[in-house]
Amino acid sequence: MSSSDTAAMYDGEGSGSVAAKDTISIPQARGSERQSTPSSNANKNNLVGDYDDNSDDSNEKGRKERFWEYFAHFRHFCGDLVNHPFIDKGIILFIIINSVMMGIATFDFVTENPDIEHDFETVDKIFLIIFTIESALQFIFHGFNLFTKGELVFDLVIIVLSWFAEDLQIIRAFRVFRVLRLVTRIDTLRKLVSALFSVLPRLSAITALLLLVFYIFAVLFTALFKDLPLDERYFNRLDLSLYTLFVMMTMEWAGVARQCMEYHKWAWAPFVAFIALSGFIVFNLIIAVICDAVAVIEREDEE
Repeated sequence: MSSSDTAAMYDGEGSGSVAAKDTISIPQARGSERQSTPSSNANKNNLVGDYDDNSDDSNEKGRKERFWEYFAHFRHFCGDLVNHPFIDKGIILFIIINSVMMGIATFDFVTENPDIEHDFETVDKIFLIIFTIESALQFIFHGFNLFTKGELVFDLVIIVLSWFAEDLQIIRAFRVFRVLRLVTRIDTLRKLVSALFSVLPRLSAITALLLLVFYIFAVLFTALFKDLPLDERYFNRLDLSLYTLFVMMTMEWAGVARQCMEYHKWAWAPFVAFIALSGFIVFNLIIAVICDAVAVIEREDEE
């Protein structure tokens, strides 16, 4: 065999082997493509699923945001409504009318006539519904911050007790305290109450002085007039003497003094001394302190 034939044979075998390799590799590549197709589809499905989950989460988040946005608008609407000057004046008028009617309801022509009494109860229930709606709107507007406002908490307690303890006479009697809401709604009354609270530290010193005067004169009157046969036991014990002095501080002291003067001509002296100290000095100090506080608040408002 010649060298040329050998080369040709070698070339034929080489080309055949290459062709065989190509023939074998192509199906393997196609097989690998076919094998990779399910995984790629799974990845696509996972991507679609993740997109759907993210879309659901975003929709849920959007719905929550829209809900709280609508709720915020509703809260502001309730606040603007319940705190509107016209509504505020209407509530003041309702409080006054309701308080007057509760006073009229104590007269005999109401209590002795079941029909009239029922009419009064019906009108009172209507007022209670109005006040309940107002408190509900205040709660929606303020939220739990409502419990930091004393006047709103007091009104809420009265309304709740009016609903759930309606058969208790003592609770029904306490409904008249609704009129105290006028203090927070009328500017002059609010200034006066603010002045009273602002002078409490100074009033505590005056109160201590008044208690000291009471104690001194209670011991004195008990020692001087304990054994006198008076109409009442005015000065038989220290506690009775303290109570008598409290009544005397309201300027009802002349009758007791005259009874004591029937046995001791000089008995007027301790009575006059006590009235002068407690009535004219201490109470004038209290009035002066309150007036000074009111003047300070008015100056602050003007500034």
